[in-house]
Amino acid sequence: MSHTSYQEEKGVNPSQLDLPQNSLPLQWWYFNAHLKDVKSGREFSFFTSFFRQSKDIESLEKKEFLDACTSALIDVGEEKYYADSLLDHRAASIIRESLKSFKDREDGDFYTRDVVLDMVEKGRFPRPDRVMTKPAVVTQDTLKINYDDQCKVEGEGEDAQRKYTVYHHNPYYDISVDLQFSAHDMPILHGENGYVNEMFYYYIPNMDVKGTVKIGNIITEVVGDGWYDREYGGSFDEKGRKALDGWTWFSLRLSDNSFFSMFLIIDSETKKMKEFIGVFTCNGERRICRDILLNETERWTSLVSFLEYPVKFHLEVPSIDLILDIRVPFNHQEVPTLIANGGFYEGRVIGQGKREGKSITMVGFYEQKNCDNNGDVSVLLKNVGRFVRKTLAELYPLEATDEWIAKNVLGRYCTGTGVDSKIICDSLFRPIRSIIDRGGKAWRSLVLVSGCNALSRNYFDCSKYIAIAELLHVGSLVIDDIQDESTVRRGGETVHIKYGVPIAINSGTACYFTAVTLADVKSLNPEKANRIYELYFDVMKAGHAGQGLDIFGLDYLMPEVVKTGNAQPLCDALKAIHTYKTGAAAAAMCKVACILCDANEEVTTAMENFGLSLGLAFQIVDDALNVRGFEGDLKEAGEDIRDGKITYPVAKAMERLEASQRNRIWIILQERTSDCQKIQEVVDLLNSVNAIDDCLKEAKEIVDQRWEVLDGLIEDSFPKIMMKSFCSFLTKRKY
Repeated sequence: MSHTSYQEEKGVNPSQLDLPQNSLPLQWWYFNAHLKDVKSGREFSFFTSFFRQSKDIESLEKKEFLDACTSALIDVGEEKYYADSLLDHRAASIIRESLKSFKDREDGDFYTRDVVLDMVEKGRFPRPDRVMTKPAVVTQDTLKINYDDQCKVEGEGEDAQRKYTVYHHNPYYDISVDLQFSAHDMPILHGENGYVNEMFYYYIPNMDVKGTVKIGNIITEVVGDGWYDREYGGSFDEKGRKALDGWTWFSLRLSDNSFFSMFLIIDSETKKMKEFIGVFTCNGERRICRDILLNETERWTSLVSFLEYPVKFHLEVPSIDLILDIRVPFNHQEVPTLIANGGFYEGRVIGQGKREGKSITMVGFYEQKNCDNNGDVSVLLKNVGRFVRKTLAELYPLEATDEWIAKNVLGRYCTGTGVDSKIICDSLFRPIRSIIDRGGKAWRSLVLVSGCNALSRNYFDCSKYIAIAELLHVGSLVIDDIQDESTVRRGGETVHIKYGVPIAINSGTACYFTAVTLADVKSLNPEKANRIYELYFDVMKAGHAGQGLDIFGLDYLMPEVVKTGNAQPLCDALKAIHTYKTGAAAAAMCKVACILCDANEEVTTAMENFGLSLGLAFQIVDDALNVRGFEGDLKEAGEDIRDGKITYPVAKAMERLEASQRNRIWIILQERTSDCQKIQEVVDLLNSVNAIDDCLKEAKEIVDQRWEVLDGLIEDSFPKIMMKSFCSFLTKRKY
């Protein structure tokens, strides 16, 4: 650890170094503040960052730069996070050029990038991203930046008397922040000599702030403390790799009037630490700290981007005798934006601990940018799956107290004695968790949470409602496996094989009844609760009807189909089964989102129809992949043929094949054979008339038709991108 007096540091003249550095490719001016209403004491936090970047060496030589500003106002008491992202007026062409460079990649399912590219090519951007209407104005002889008259910063004064005026207007929420930052001290160099990750970096951690916050028509006078960061430098490294790096950054104001700034940088390729450094300042002394111990103690998954961020930390810095437990006051403090590969976390943190043995508290800002989020939908679904399993582990616990069991399971008829909570968990929850914990696509939950956050203007934590989506689904799988006499589910033993048929029947059907209880539907207002209850029972009835039709089978239709070649009744029957068993549940999740978010009738109808199309298309694709084979051999190719099951590719082929060929398929299906040659014979006949490819094509058309209606009714957002990305994945998936 090194010691210097930052009051005596030479060469940090903010009136000069704040000026645009036009010979360097990357720079930014960053401010944050913790504010209070001078009358009521209501608390706010605010950050804004003005970026300027040259995309390549040629642009730098021409002094051509791209500008952007990200910011957020945080209403602490209301737990509201108002993010904004104003992009360069040329953003559409720049983003389009960047995304097109990935079009030919073969190492992932990059449907998210395809969806964004399509959106941007139409001149549309997902909220909170928006585009300047004119070029940025950046003066060269003084710090004066103006982005569209909505994001502005000006600097004046010398050294420790430096002042900054910051203005930001967020038209989406009709919010304006107008603040003046006044320095107390000279700027402080970060890093050993002012450089961190090839960027020159100085900051002013101790500033007075005053001004106004306007939300709608209400103007609030505020005062507080501020922080200013200035960085510039960078290089045009191969493939722009550094832009994909991840980092964790803290600016902490301690209650003993000391300050700590910490920067951890993770290499995007190796996922290893590149640099980890802190600077501690107190009473005019600056200390470099490299003995930092930072442990994440809790993580949070955003229901907008499905990126995961740490939200609780334990920090120890022995060289300055500092111990802190740091946490966010509320989780949803993410800025979704195209310029950060999907989003980054920038939020208020609070904490307590000790320095030099004395108790202290702290307030600060925390920034987390994950390594490149590459837009691979298969990765997205894995993130969704982790979130779902974590949530269900809390809702469907392997261990629970007697009080929890009494409230959530036994209900009004709880006797209070004679019940061992462990037995309840082992007989009801553990069998179901054995399936849940193996994973799954969890796409029904993706549709639900993305639907809620696409429809809501503010972040919507609808995590408890995934109990409806997932428990209904998993419960039906357990019962299906008994009825189908299946032995394997998600790579392991089925519940009835592992725990016995009685336990499987009881735990599987119990899912149907615990789902709405654990979702706490009754806490909604009566009108919303009744709509969801009615919807849920409609889904249950449809699902059981569909299962009944599936169990009965479609053999009764085949003789006439073989005879005439008219397969329309067969196609209609299959569509009905798929709709009742899968489409209804997906449609219900879409409608639940609409009910929770007060969507109008037109949007609700479009969302529900979209959900129906998703479920139907999902099953048609499943039928096709069962014949063609699943990537990774997740299921045996031709399994449905072996089981004598009549599926959509068979129905498609029947209307195109000759009578003798139709008869041959029907004979083999009735044999329920494991003969590989006979199974391949059926596959070859289906392929001879393009039945499998046409199933996939029809599935895509079904979803695209419904999406086209919905697309024009809900505003562009990152959750909407997630929904559309899954549509693309659904009809092109290989597993």
